[in-house]
Amino acid sequence: MEKRQELLLKLIVESYIKTAEPVGSNFLVLKSGLDISAPTVRNEMRELEEEGYLTHPHTSAGRIPTELGYQYYVENLMEADKIRQKTKNKIEDLVKDEKDSVKKVKGFAKLISEETGEAVIVAFDSDNIYYTGISSLFSQPEFRNSNSLTSISNIFDHCEDNMEEMFKAIGQEIGILIGQKNPFGNACGLVATKFGDQGLLAIIGPTRMDYGESVDLVKFIKELL
Repeated sequence: MEKRQELLLKLIVESYIKTAEPVGSNFLVLKSGLDISAPTVRNEMRELEEEGYLTHPHTSAGRIPTELGYQYYVENLMEADKIRQKTKNKIEDLVKDEKDSVKKVKGFAKLISEETGEAVIVAFDSDNIYYTGISSLFSQPEFRNSNSLTSISNIFDHCEDNMEEMFKAIGQEIGILIGQKNPFGNACGLVATKFGDQGLLAIIGPTRMDYGESVDLVKFIKELL
């Protein structure tokens, strides 16, 4: 992909993550810092759509990322989001104040959910599973209609059935699984890692989730664990 297209794709993904609104050419002209016209941007967007990185809702001229677009973004364009010091302090305080290892990990899960607005699943082993932040996940724009809500609800109804597949899919490094690659369902994105001997920590959000923020939080907590 050419550098200009990469920049436009990055801007589209990051704008859509924040707003859940399709991104138009005028916004990209303003934000890109490039000396290009709106028609030129529209041509580039059309090419990115033809290549499968973008799509557009029927009711809008703006574009949104596809699974392929998100995958390209996380593999090539995503930058590390620095964790806010306030968040680091909360996590470090929990490490100092909570001596019970299970309660500590559950505390981490709650903190992550509060910071990201996503759901968090912790598996201490394949039979001992804890999750939090489901109501935050359900409040995301993607899950406001009943069909989507039913689909995402099934994730937690069948959580234990999917854990074995998750343990196979995630290694010791932080894994990002998007859409079709996600054992929990193609309407979601997931950032996860293993910890300890049998533990698994996973953040689940819409495909539009902020992968950079989630990766940095998981990385920071993994180091503490």
